[in-house]
Formats: sequence, structure tokens, C-alpha cells
Amino acid sequence: MRPSTLAWIGIAQAIGGATPAFTKLALDGLGPFGLVVARQILGSLFLLSLAWAAPGLRGAQAAAPRAPWTPRDVALLLTMSWAGFALPQLLGAIGLERSSATHGALLSPLEPIGILLGAALVLREPLGAPHVVAGGLGVLGTIAIVLSGGGDARSGDLTGDLVMAAGHLCWAIYTVAAKPLLLRHDPLRISIAAGFVSWIPLVPLAAFEPFDLARALPALGWVLLLALLSSGLGTVSWNRALRDVSAGTMALFVFVQPVVGLLVGMLLGERAGIWAILGAAAIVVGVAIATLRAERIWPVSS
Repeated sequence: MRPSTLAWIGIAQAIGGATPAFTKLALDGLGPFGLVVARQILGSLFLLSLAWAAPGLRGAQAAAPRAPWTPRDVALLLTMSWAGFALPQLLGAIGLERSSATHGALLSPLEPIGILLGAALVLREPLGAPHVVAGGLGVLGTIAIVLSGGGDARSGDLTGDLVMAAGHLCWAIYTVAAKPLLLRHDPLRISIAAGFVSWIPLVPLAAFEPFDLARALPALGWVLLLALLSSGLGTVSWNRALRDVSAGTMALFVFVQPVVGLLVGMLLGERAGIWAILGAAAIVVGVAIATLRAERIWPVSS
């Protein structure tokens, strides 16, 4: 694996681990629909500015003749934008209204389980016994996490955790749908297109959401941070890396996110109980088993 690919992966996972904490802080001033719409619009504008100011972020495909967009490409773009980008953000925000940012990060290893299943079913990448073990450990770990809150909002909430768990699984849709597109189109262009399309279905819902300007203003800084990092730099980093590796190999590195999220959550004064930590450890072990095996099955580009 090229060092540059590894660097893009590291950037994407570090940002992913901190995203639940930033989202939790932004929700103090905005509802989940308005937050996702604002973050996606600002993030897309940021990516457009990057495309203009830093052409080095564009891959080698950017200099090549542009591949024509087929109906299949458009269908994949809409799928990754709505079901794989906007929906998991929305589920994550709704879950974080009730639960903690720490639990949002500790549940993130559910994403590679979804990626492994999607890669096998849709992309025809092999699925074997290690992946089944990962799925079982993921279920057990998730149960431990969502039941560990004990009614304390600082240490999780059952309903909120279940909604966030669904959101993490939906993130896998983004990776599975994006992989074929990234073989034909430039990663930065795909990131920009997905960002601009993703927020459109949420506008009517955001318009009917309660809005208080006095509460919203202090949260705008966190919204801007989410836009620049999570919707902007994190997205293009993920796509740049995913262009060069298999979806299954990409899943290997998601376990970095709980570590980052746990540290950020502790800085915010949140608590992670022993069952939450053990649950996250079970998920990480399962994912490591599956993806280390996958690393041998699916060679990465060099």
C-alpha cells in the first residue's frame, strides 16, 4: 500500500472518530435535519473551493479524459448520496440527541461489518468464516454497548444507541456504492457531486423543524467544523483511499474511530462504562479477524 493511501485512510478515520462529538455539540443549537442540511451545503462549497485552490488533491483521473456518466453511474451516485451519506448522518444526529458522543464512536465498528457484507453481496468480494465471526462479535458488542447506559444520558441511551447503530450500518452503503464510481471518475468530483445531491431530500423536513436563532448562533462554529472536516476533508480522504484499495481492506482501518471518539468523549466529560468498552473491544476483535483475513484475500494496490 502506498504511503499516500495510508495517509488518506488515517485522515478519514481520525475525522470519523471525532465526528460524533462535533455533532453532539452542534445539536445544542440546531435540530438534526437542519444540521445535516447546513453541514452538507457548507461542506460541498468547501470541496469546490479545494478543487479550485488545491488541484493537487485531485487524483490522476482528473487529468484524464472524463468518463461519460451512464444511467448506472447516476443511480449509484443517488444511492450513495441519499442512503449512504444523508441518511446515516441523520440517524447519527437523531441518536446523539438522546445518547452520548462516546457511544456514537464506540458503535462505529459496525460500519466495517456492513461494508464486508455489502462487498460480498454487491461487489462479489469473498465472504468466509472470519466474516461470520466478525458479524457475531459485532452483534454481541452492540448489545453490550446499547445496554450499558443505565439511564444516564452521559453514558448512553438504548433508543439513541439503536438509532446510531442503524446509522453506522447505513454508512456501508456509501462505500459499496462509491467503489464502482471511483474506478471511473475522479474522487474529488465524486465527493463534490455526492455532497451537493445529499441534502436535497431533507430540505422540506428541515424547513418545518423548530429554529431558535439565539440557540443556533453559538452552534454555528461546530457546524462549520463538521462541514470542513467531516463533510469536506473526511469525505475526499475516504474516496481517495477507497479508489486504491478494496472495500474489505478499507474496513480494516475503521477500528481507529472508537479510539479517537473515546478520547474526545472523555475530554467532553462523558463516561464510558466497562460494558461499553468491552462491547467495543468485542466489535474491534471481530472486525480485525475478518479484515486481516480479507487483507490476504484482497490485495491492495501498490
